[in-house]
Amino acid sequence: MKFYLISVLCLIFVNTIFAADEVSYTGTWSASQYFNGDLPDIDLQNNTLRQFLRVSIPGEEIRFHFSNLYGKEELELKSVHVAKSGGQGTGKILVDTDTEITFNGKSAVTIPAYSEVISDTLPFAISTFDELAITIYYGKIPEDFTGHAGSRTRSFIELGNAVSKETFTDEHSFVRWYTIAAIDVVDNEKKYEALLCYGDSITDGRGSTNDKQNRWPDVLAEKLQSNPATQHIAVLNGGIGATTLYGESTPKSPTGLGRFEKDVAEQTNVKYMIVLYGVNDILFNGIDAKTLINAYKELIKKAHAIGITIYGSPILPFKTQADYTEEKNEVKETVNAWIKNTPASEGGFDAVIDLASVVADPNDEMVFNPDLCDNDGLHPNYLGHNAMGNVADLSLFMDKEDTEQANVDKKINKKVIVKCKAVKKY
Repeated sequence: MKFYLISVLCLIFVNTIFAADEVSYTGTWSASQYFNGDLPDIDLQNNTLRQFLRVSIPGEEIRFHFSNLYGKEELELKSVHVAKSGGQGTGKILVDTDTEITFNGKSAVTIPAYSEVISDTLPFAISTFDELAITIYYGKIPEDFTGHAGSRTRSFIELGNAVSKETFTDEHSFVRWYTIAAIDVVDNEKKYEALLCYGDSITDGRGSTNDKQNRWPDVLAEKLQSNPATQHIAVLNGGIGATTLYGESTPKSPTGLGRFEKDVAEQTNVKYMIVLYGVNDILFNGIDAKTLINAYKELIKKAHAIGITIYGSPILPFKTQADYTEEKNEVKETVNAWIKNTPASEGGFDAVIDLASVVADPNDEMVFNPDLCDNDGLHPNYLGHNAMGNVADLSLFMDKEDTEQANVDKKINKKVIVKCKAVKKY
Protein backbone atom coordinates (compact mmCIF):
# COMPACT_ATOMS: atom_id res chain seq x y z
CA MET A 1 0.00 0.00 0.00
CA LYS A 2 1.19 3.52 -0.75
CA PHE A 3 1.90 6.32 1.69
CA TYR A 4 1.96 9.82 0.24
CA LEU A 5 3.72 12.92 1.50
CA ILE A 6 2.41 16.03 -0.20
CA SER A 7 4.40 19.26 0.02
CA VAL A 8 2.16 22.18 -0.82
CA LEU A 9 4.99 24.66 -1.33
CA CYS A 10 7.19 22.53 -3.58
CA LEU A 11 4.44 20.41 -5.12
CA ILE A 12 6.71 17.38 -4.70
CA PHE A 13 5.39 13.89 -4.10
CA VAL A 14 7.74 11.82 -1.97
CA ASN A 15 7.67 8.01 -1.71
CA THR A 16 5.12 7.87 -4.51
CA ILE A 17 5.21 6.03 -7.83
CA PHE A 18 1.91 6.87 -9.47
CA ALA A 19 2.50 4.74 -12.58
CA ALA A 20 2.68 1.61 -10.45
CA ASP A 21 -0.35 2.47 -8.35
CA GLU A 22 -3.52 1.54 -10.19
CA VAL A 23 -5.82 1.73 -7.16
CA SER A 24 -8.84 4.00 -7.64
CA TYR A 25 -10.40 5.94 -4.76
CA THR A 26 -13.46 8.06 -4.01
CA GLY A 27 -13.78 10.43 -1.07
CA THR A 28 -16.31 9.41 1.58
CA TRP A 29 -15.69 12.30 4.02
CA SER A 30 -13.81 15.59 4.08
CA ALA A 31 -13.40 18.80 6.06
CA SER A 32 -11.74 21.83 4.47
CA GLN A 33 -8.57 22.78 6.35
CA TYR A 34 -7.48 26.23 7.48
CA PHE A 35 -5.42 27.88 10.22
CA ASN A 36 -7.09 26.90 13.48
CA GLY A 37 -5.74 29.12 16.22
CA ASP A 38 -8.48 28.12 18.65
CA LEU A 39 -6.57 25.34 20.42
CA PRO A 40 -7.98 23.29 23.31
CA ASP A 41 -7.08 24.14 26.91
CA ILE A 42 -4.99 20.97 27.20
CA ASP A 43 -1.80 20.93 25.13
CA LEU A 44 -2.02 18.32 22.38
CA GLN A 45 1.71 17.58 22.54
CA ASN A 46 2.29 14.11 24.07
CA ASN A 47 -1.45 13.70 24.59
CA THR A 48 -4.21 11.87 22.71
CA LEU A 49 -7.06 13.39 20.70
CA ARG A 50 -10.15 11.39 19.69
CA GLN A 51 -12.36 12.84 16.93
CA PHE A 52 -15.60 11.56 15.44
CA LEU A 53 -16.99 11.87 11.92
CA ARG A 54 -19.58 10.26 9.66
CA VAL A 55 -18.75 8.71 6.28
CA SER A 56 -21.15 8.92 3.34
CA ILE A 57 -20.45 5.81 1.22
CA PRO A 58 -19.28 2.29 2.11
CA GLY A 59 -15.99 0.55 1.39
CA GLU A 60 -13.86 -2.45 2.29
CA GLU A 61 -10.54 -0.59 2.30
CA ILE A 62 -9.87 3.02 3.28
CA ARG A 63 -7.10 5.59 3.54
CA PHE A 64 -6.75 8.85 5.48
CA HIS A 65 -5.48 12.37 4.73
CA PHE A 66 -3.75 14.25 7.57
CA SER A 67 -2.86 17.93 7.33
CA ASN A 68 -0.17 20.28 8.58
CA LEU A 69 -0.99 22.66 5.75
CA TYR A 70 -0.64 25.86 7.79
CA GLY A 71 1.95 24.68 10.30
CA LYS A 72 5.27 26.51 10.16
CA GLU A 73 6.98 23.62 11.94
CA GLU A 74 6.80 19.82 11.77
CA LEU A 75 3.81 17.92 13.14
CA GLU A 76 4.55 14.53 14.69
CA LEU A 77 1.89 11.83 14.85
CA LYS A 78 3.28 9.12 17.16
CA SER A 79 0.33 6.76 16.78
CA VAL A 80 -2.99 6.93 14.92
CA HIS A 81 -5.94 4.53 15.20
CA VAL A 82 -9.38 4.21 13.62
CA ALA A 83 -12.39 2.48 15.17
CA LYS A 84 -16.15 2.39 14.90
CA SER A 85 -17.88 4.83 17.24
CA GLY A 86 -19.55 3.55 20.37
CA GLY A 87 -22.15 6.34 20.19
CA GLN A 88 -22.34 9.93 19.03
CA GLY A 89 -20.96 12.36 21.56
CA THR A 90 -19.86 9.64 23.99
CA GLY A 91 -16.09 9.52 23.42
CA LYS A 92 -16.45 5.75 23.17
CA ILE A 93 -15.18 3.29 20.56
CA LEU A 94 -16.07 -0.31 19.78
CA VAL A 95 -12.78 -1.82 20.93
CA ASP A 96 -13.04 -4.89 18.72
CA THR A 97 -12.80 -2.57 15.69
CA ASP A 98 -9.76 -0.63 16.93
CA THR A 99 -7.20 -0.63 14.09
CA GLU A 100 -3.81 0.99 13.67
CA ILE A 101 -3.29 3.39 10.76
CA THR A 102 0.18 3.13 9.24
CA PHE A 103 2.45 5.19 7.00
CA ASN A 104 4.80 3.15 4.81
CA GLY A 105 4.16 0.36 7.28
CA LYS A 106 5.22 2.46 10.27
CA SER A 107 3.12 3.58 13.23
CA ALA A 108 4.50 7.12 13.38
CA VAL A 109 4.87 9.86 10.82
CA THR A 110 6.28 13.38 10.87
CA ILE A 111 4.48 15.82 8.58
CA PRO A 112 6.75 18.66 7.39
CA ALA A 113 5.65 22.27 7.56
CA TYR A 114 3.02 23.30 5.00
CA SER A 115 2.39 19.68 4.01
CA GLU A 116 -0.09 16.84 4.17
CA VAL A 117 0.25 13.05 4.21
CA ILE A 118 -1.92 10.21 3.01
CA SER A 119 -1.78 7.00 5.02
CA ASP A 120 -1.35 3.46 3.80
CA THR A 121 -4.57 1.90 2.55
CA LEU A 122 -5.86 -0.53 5.14
CA PRO A 123 -8.58 -3.18 5.24
CA PHE A 124 -11.33 -1.66 7.36
CA ALA A 125 -14.89 -2.26 6.23
CA ILE A 126 -17.28 0.66 6.60
CA SER A 127 -20.98 0.96 5.86
CA THR A 128 -22.92 3.98 4.65
CA PHE A 129 -23.18 6.58 7.42
CA ASP A 130 -20.91 4.73 9.83
CA GLU A 131 -19.50 7.02 12.48
CA LEU A 132 -15.76 6.58 12.90
CA ALA A 133 -13.39 7.61 15.67
CA ILE A 134 -9.94 8.85 14.63
CA THR A 135 -7.59 8.79 17.62
CA ILE A 136 -4.20 10.52 17.40
CA TYR A 137 -1.33 10.44 19.89
CA TYR A 138 0.68 13.58 19.15
CA GLY A 139 4.38 14.19 19.52
CA LYS A 140 5.87 17.53 18.55
CA ILE A 141 3.30 20.04 17.33
CA PRO A 142 3.59 23.37 15.47
CA GLU A 143 2.57 26.68 16.96
CA ASP A 144 0.18 27.31 14.06
CA PHE A 145 -2.25 24.41 13.96
CA THR A 146 -4.26 23.19 10.99
CA GLY A 147 -7.82 21.95 11.36
CA HIS A 148 -11.49 22.74 11.07
CA ALA A 149 -13.27 24.71 13.79
CA GLY A 150 -16.84 24.09 12.59
CA SER A 151 -16.95 20.37 13.32
CA ARG A 152 -20.41 20.43 14.97
CA THR A 153 -19.09 17.25 16.57
CA ARG A 154 -17.42 16.80 19.95
CA SER A 155 -13.79 15.73 20.27
CA PHE A 156 -12.03 14.44 23.39
CA ILE A 157 -8.53 14.57 24.90
CA GLU A 158 -6.89 12.08 27.27
CA LEU A 159 -3.45 12.59 28.80
CA GLY A 160 -0.56 10.53 27.47
CA ASN A 161 -0.92 7.70 24.97
CA ALA A 162 -4.53 6.47 25.08
CA VAL A 163 -5.16 5.53 21.44
CA SER A 164 -6.87 2.23 22.32
CA LYS A 165 -8.75 3.36 25.42
CA GLU A 166 -12.44 2.45 25.14
CA THR A 167 -14.00 5.65 26.50
CA PHE A 168 -12.62 9.18 26.73
CA THR A 169 -14.20 11.32 29.46
CA ASP A 170 -16.00 14.65 29.07
CA GLU A 171 -13.39 16.44 31.19
CA HIS A 172 -11.49 17.72 28.16
CA SER A 173 -14.01 17.84 25.33
CA PHE A 174 -14.67 20.53 22.74
CA VAL A 175 -16.26 21.03 19.32
CA ARG A 176 -13.43 21.20 16.75
CA TRP A 177 -11.40 18.95 14.45
CA TYR A 178 -7.63 18.96 14.04
CA THR A 179 -5.27 17.29 11.53
CA ILE A 180 -7.76 14.85 9.95
CA ALA A 181 -8.70 16.23 6.53
CA ALA A 182 -10.32 13.49 4.44
CA ILE A 183 -11.08 9.78 4.10
CA ASP A 184 -11.21 7.82 0.84
CA VAL A 185 -12.54 4.37 0.02
CA VAL A 186 -10.93 2.04 -2.51
CA ASP A 187 -13.14 2.14 -5.61
CA ASN A 188 -11.42 -0.04 -8.19
CA GLU A 189 -14.73 -0.84 -9.85
CA LYS A 190 -15.32 2.92 -10.15
CA LYS A 191 -18.83 2.60 -8.75
CA TYR A 192 -18.80 5.90 -6.87
CA GLU A 193 -18.57 9.64 -7.52
CA ALA A 194 -18.30 12.50 -5.05
CA LEU A 195 -20.46 15.61 -4.69
CA LEU A 196 -18.79 18.55 -2.94
CA CYS A 197 -20.97 21.11 -1.14
CA TYR A 198 -19.02 24.38 -1.27
CA GLY A 199 -19.68 27.50 0.76
CA ASP A 200 -19.45 29.38 4.03
CA SER A 201 -20.82 28.75 7.55
CA ILE A 202 -24.26 27.79 6.24
CA THR A 203 -22.76 24.85 4.38
CA ASP A 204 -20.37 24.23 7.27
CA GLY A 205 -23.42 23.57 9.44
CA ARG A 206 -23.90 26.68 11.58
CA GLY A 207 -27.27 26.26 13.32
CA SER A 208 -27.34 22.48 13.06
CA THR A 209 -27.21 20.25 16.15
CA ASN A 210 -23.89 19.13 17.60
CA ASP A 211 -23.28 15.37 17.32
CA LYS A 212 -26.40 14.84 15.19
CA GLN A 213 -24.86 15.20 11.70
CA ASN A 214 -27.85 17.21 10.43
CA ARG A 215 -26.20 19.93 8.35
CA TRP A 216 -27.91 20.40 5.00
CA PRO A 217 -25.17 18.43 3.16
CA ASP A 218 -25.75 15.55 5.63
CA VAL A 219 -29.48 15.63 4.92
CA LEU A 220 -28.78 15.68 1.19
CA ALA A 221 -26.51 12.64 1.61
CA GLU A 222 -29.37 10.79 3.30
CA LYS A 223 -31.73 11.74 0.50
CA LEU A 224 -29.27 10.49 -2.11
CA GLN A 225 -28.86 7.19 -0.29
CA SER A 226 -32.64 6.73 -0.09
CA ASN A 227 -32.80 6.30 -3.88
CA PRO A 228 -31.01 3.30 -5.47
CA ALA A 229 -30.24 5.42 -8.54
CA THR A 230 -28.14 7.88 -6.50
CA GLN A 231 -26.53 5.60 -3.93
CA HIS A 232 -23.27 5.91 -5.87
CA ILE A 233 -22.90 9.55 -4.77
CA ALA A 234 -20.65 10.41 -1.83
CA VAL A 235 -21.11 13.82 -0.19
CA LEU A 236 -18.12 15.89 0.91
CA ASN A 237 -18.44 19.10 2.92
CA GLY A 238 -16.35 22.00 1.60
CA GLY A 239 -17.81 24.68 3.86
CA ILE A 240 -15.71 27.07 5.95
CA GLY A 241 -17.39 29.53 8.27
CA ALA A 242 -17.02 33.31 7.79
CA THR A 243 -15.49 32.95 4.33
CA THR A 244 -16.31 34.77 1.11
CA LEU A 245 -16.22 33.72 -2.53
CA TYR A 246 -14.14 36.72 -3.65
CA GLY A 247 -11.36 38.74 -2.07
CA GLU A 248 -8.01 38.21 -0.40
CA SER A 249 -7.47 34.58 0.58
CA THR A 250 -5.65 34.08 3.91
CA PRO A 251 -4.81 31.02 6.07
CA LYS A 252 -7.46 32.09 8.59
CA SER A 253 -10.09 32.94 5.98
CA PRO A 254 -9.44 31.32 2.60
CA THR A 255 -11.86 32.46 -0.11
CA GLY A 256 -13.89 30.18 -2.32
CA LEU A 257 -11.81 31.13 -5.35
CA GLY A 258 -8.52 31.09 -3.47
CA ARG A 259 -8.95 27.60 -2.06
CA PHE A 260 -10.43 25.94 -5.14
CA GLU A 261 -7.32 23.96 -6.09
CA LYS A 262 -6.86 22.55 -2.58
CA ASP A 263 -10.46 22.05 -1.50
CA VAL A 264 -12.03 21.06 -4.82
CA ALA A 265 -9.51 20.00 -7.45
CA GLU A 266 -7.43 17.92 -5.01
CA GLN A 267 -10.40 16.16 -3.41
CA THR A 268 -10.80 12.56 -4.49
CA ASN A 269 -13.05 11.87 -7.49
CA VAL A 270 -15.29 14.94 -7.24
CA LYS A 271 -17.75 14.97 -10.17
CA TYR A 272 -20.36 17.44 -8.87
CA MET A 273 -20.44 20.66 -6.85
CA ILE A 274 -23.22 22.64 -5.20
CA VAL A 275 -22.20 26.24 -4.52
CA LEU A 276 -23.84 28.38 -1.82
CA TYR A 277 -21.66 31.46 -1.53
CA GLY A 278 -21.99 35.24 -1.59
CA VAL A 279 -23.85 36.36 1.53
CA ASN A 280 -20.66 37.31 3.40
CA ASP A 281 -19.32 39.07 0.30
CA ILE A 282 -22.43 41.27 0.23
CA LEU A 283 -23.20 41.79 3.93
CA PHE A 284 -19.69 42.29 5.28
CA ASN A 285 -17.41 43.15 2.33
CA GLY A 286 -19.77 45.45 0.43
CA ILE A 287 -19.10 43.74 -2.89
CA ASP A 288 -21.03 44.90 -5.95
CA ALA A 289 -23.13 42.60 -8.12
CA LYS A 290 -20.84 42.71 -11.16
CA THR A 291 -17.76 41.68 -9.17
CA LEU A 292 -19.60 38.83 -7.44
CA ILE A 293 -21.09 37.56 -10.70
CA ASN A 294 -17.64 37.60 -12.30
CA ALA A 295 -16.35 35.59 -9.34
CA TYR A 296 -19.08 33.00 -9.92
CA LYS A 297 -18.11 32.85 -13.60
CA GLU A 298 -14.47 32.25 -12.68
CA LEU A 299 -15.45 29.49 -10.25
CA ILE A 300 -17.62 27.84 -12.90
CA LYS A 301 -14.76 27.95 -15.42
CA LYS A 302 -12.41 26.35 -12.89
CA ALA A 303 -14.89 23.54 -12.24
CA HIS A 304 -15.61 22.89 -15.90
CA ALA A 305 -11.88 22.85 -16.70
CA ILE A 306 -11.45 19.73 -14.56
CA GLY A 307 -14.67 18.02 -15.60
CA ILE A 308 -16.89 18.94 -12.65
CA THR A 309 -20.61 19.60 -13.12
CA ILE A 310 -21.36 22.66 -10.99
CA TYR A 311 -24.77 23.61 -9.59
CA GLY A 312 -25.53 26.94 -7.93
CA SER A 313 -28.01 28.16 -5.34
CA PRO A 314 -29.41 31.66 -4.96
CA ILE A 315 -28.21 33.50 -1.86
CA LEU A 316 -30.49 32.99 1.14
CA PRO A 317 -32.73 35.85 2.41
CA PHE A 318 -31.23 38.16 5.07
CA LYS A 319 -33.65 41.09 5.55
CA THR A 320 -33.75 40.67 9.36
CA GLN A 321 -29.97 40.30 9.74
CA ALA A 322 -28.35 43.19 11.66
CA ASP A 323 -26.19 44.39 8.75
CA TYR A 324 -29.03 44.49 6.23
CA THR A 325 -29.52 47.52 3.99
CA GLU A 326 -31.73 48.03 0.95
CA GLU A 327 -28.62 48.53 -1.18
CA LYS A 328 -27.18 45.18 -0.09
CA ASN A 329 -30.47 43.48 -0.78
CA GLU A 330 -30.53 44.95 -4.29
CA VAL A 331 -27.09 43.44 -4.91
CA LYS A 332 -28.36 40.07 -3.68
CA GLU A 333 -31.42 40.22 -5.92
CA THR A 334 -29.33 41.13 -8.97
CA VAL A 335 -26.93 38.26 -8.27
CA ASN A 336 -29.77 35.82 -7.60
CA ALA A 337 -31.45 36.77 -10.87
CA TRP A 338 -28.19 36.00 -12.68
CA ILE A 339 -27.83 32.64 -10.90
CA LYS A 340 -31.39 31.60 -11.72
CA ASN A 341 -31.61 32.89 -15.28
CA THR A 342 -28.18 32.49 -16.86
CA PRO A 343 -27.70 29.23 -18.78
CA ALA A 344 -24.44 27.30 -18.76
CA SER A 345 -23.92 28.26 -22.41
CA GLU A 346 -23.58 31.89 -21.26
CA GLY A 347 -21.24 31.19 -18.35
CA GLY A 348 -23.85 30.25 -15.75
CA PHE A 349 -24.25 27.19 -13.58
CA ASP A 350 -25.12 23.82 -15.11
CA ALA A 351 -28.38 23.90 -13.11
CA VAL A 352 -29.90 25.68 -10.12
CA ILE A 353 -30.68 24.01 -6.80
CA ASP A 354 -32.75 26.62 -4.99
CA LEU A 355 -31.83 26.41 -1.31
CA ALA A 356 -33.09 29.96 -0.74
CA SER A 357 -36.81 29.80 -1.48
CA VAL A 358 -37.39 26.85 0.84
CA VAL A 359 -36.24 28.87 3.88
CA ALA A 360 -37.92 32.15 2.88
CA ASP A 361 -40.82 33.53 4.91
CA PRO A 362 -44.07 32.75 3.03
CA ASN A 363 -45.22 36.31 3.72
CA ASP A 364 -41.99 38.02 2.63
CA GLU A 365 -39.43 36.18 0.51
CA MET A 366 -36.72 38.65 1.55
CA VAL A 367 -37.00 37.43 5.16
CA PHE A 368 -35.55 34.19 6.49
CA ASN A 369 -38.49 32.15 7.84
CA PRO A 370 -38.24 32.55 11.66
CA ASP A 371 -39.28 28.93 12.17
CA LEU A 372 -36.30 27.76 10.11
CA CYS A 373 -33.77 30.35 11.27
CA ASP A 374 -31.14 30.23 14.02
CA ASN A 375 -32.35 33.55 15.50
CA ASP A 376 -29.90 35.73 13.56
CA GLY A 377 -31.72 36.27 10.27
CA LEU A 378 -28.88 34.58 8.40
CA HIS A 379 -28.27 30.94 9.37
CA PRO A 380 -30.74 28.04 9.26
CA ASN A 381 -31.54 26.05 12.38
CA TYR A 382 -31.71 22.26 12.19
CA LEU A 383 -35.20 22.50 10.64
CA GLY A 384 -33.85 24.90 8.02
CA HIS A 385 -30.95 22.58 7.28
CA ASN A 386 -33.42 19.73 6.87
CA ALA A 387 -35.54 21.74 4.43
CA MET A 388 -32.49 22.76 2.40
CA GLY A 389 -31.08 19.25 2.28
CA ASN A 390 -34.29 17.90 0.79
CA VAL A 391 -34.58 20.41 -2.07
CA ALA A 392 -32.37 18.91 -4.77
CA ASP A 393 -33.84 17.06 -7.74
CA LEU A 394 -31.99 13.74 -7.56
CA SER A 395 -32.07 13.33 -11.33
CA LEU A 396 -29.22 15.87 -11.40
CA PHE A 397 -26.99 13.14 -9.98
CA MET A 398 -28.28 10.16 -11.95
CA ASP A 399 -26.86 8.40 -14.97
CA LYS A 400 -28.69 9.17 -18.23
CA GLU A 401 -30.63 5.89 -18.13
CA ASP A 402 -31.75 6.47 -14.54
CA THR A 403 -32.67 10.08 -15.33
CA GLU A 404 -34.91 9.00 -18.19
CA GLN A 405 -36.65 6.49 -15.93
CA ALA A 406 -37.07 9.12 -13.21
CA ASN A 407 -38.73 11.45 -15.72
CA VAL A 408 -41.09 8.66 -16.77
CA ASP A 409 -41.94 8.00 -13.12
CA LYS A 410 -42.66 11.70 -12.57
CA LYS A 411 -45.08 11.74 -15.52
CA ILE A 412 -46.82 8.59 -14.28
CA ASN A 413 -47.15 10.01 -10.78
CA LYS A 414 -48.49 13.27 -12.18
CA LYS A 415 -51.12 11.42 -14.20
CA VAL A 416 -52.16 9.40 -11.16
CA ILE A 417 -52.55 12.55 -9.08
CA VAL A 418 -54.66 14.24 -11.76
CA LYS A 419 -56.82 11.14 -12.11
CA CYS A 420 -57.38 10.97 -8.36
CA LYS A 421 -58.42 14.59 -8.27
CA ALA A 422 -60.86 14.00 -11.12
CA VAL A 423 -62.37 11.00 -9.36
CA LYS A 424 -62.62 12.96 -6.14
CA LYS A 425 -64.64 15.65 -7.91
CA TYR A 426 -67.35 13.21 -8.76
